[in-house]
Amino acid sequence: MEGAAPSRVVVIGSHSRTWHALAGRAALSTTVDFAIGHADAAGFRFLPTDRVWVLSYSRQADGNRQLLALLRAAGVQQICYVSSSSVIACQVSRCYEYPRVKEDAELATLAAPGGRVLTLGLLYDDAAELPGGDNVACSHDELADFMLHPTWPDADGRRKFLFRRVRRPFSGPFESAAFALYDRALRACGAYPCLLRPVDFALRLCGWRWYGYVRLSNRLWYSTTSS
Repeated sequence: MEGAAPSRVVVIGSHSRTWHALAGRAALSTTVDFAIGHADAAGFRFLPTDRVWVLSYSRQADGNRQLLALLRAAGVQQICYVSSSSVIACQVSRCYEYPRVKEDAELATLAAPGGRVLTLGLLYDDAAELPGGDNVACSHDELADFMLHPTWPDADGRRKFLFRRVRRPFSGPFESAAFALYDRALRACGAYPCLLRPVDFALRLCGWRWYGYVRLSNRLWYSTTSS
């Protein structure tokens, strides 16, 4: 289900950090015909033959559903929703807002005849930007290359999982020990990982970013993909 060549390529999410990172890549910037903001979509004239990449994210599930409904009403045949590997955390708990809203948008996208979901890991330009430990990650270059030549080999042509395992060192033995303790606590919380929210806040103050749904989703992907 690769779809016919689109007449235009449209990106929704021109104000997002992801698009700011991608727009400087010459091959992609010349391929994308229009890059618009989430708020501009209602006044934009979409064509059925467009390929629309949805990069923007609304914290309100209704906002995402309304955007996707607008694209369906315009008859767009290639709706490509860019999602997150963190959605897998919803298999354990829906207490985290970001994975929950992303999952809702995935379901709304797949309900559309031409809907496709691209699942990304943590995005980076330089792997040094990633948190310590093992990460499910994807570079901006890999994303840009995919957008130039998209293929959808998963879920009967409806999905693509674009990430790989990237291991990063911890800042030192103290962070390594904190990570191990946190991981044990997260496992002990079972279906209630958000009990660790106060700890997450403290870890954020330390500048460590492997807590919460990031750690939970990474661990779940490892167990899913390990042989």
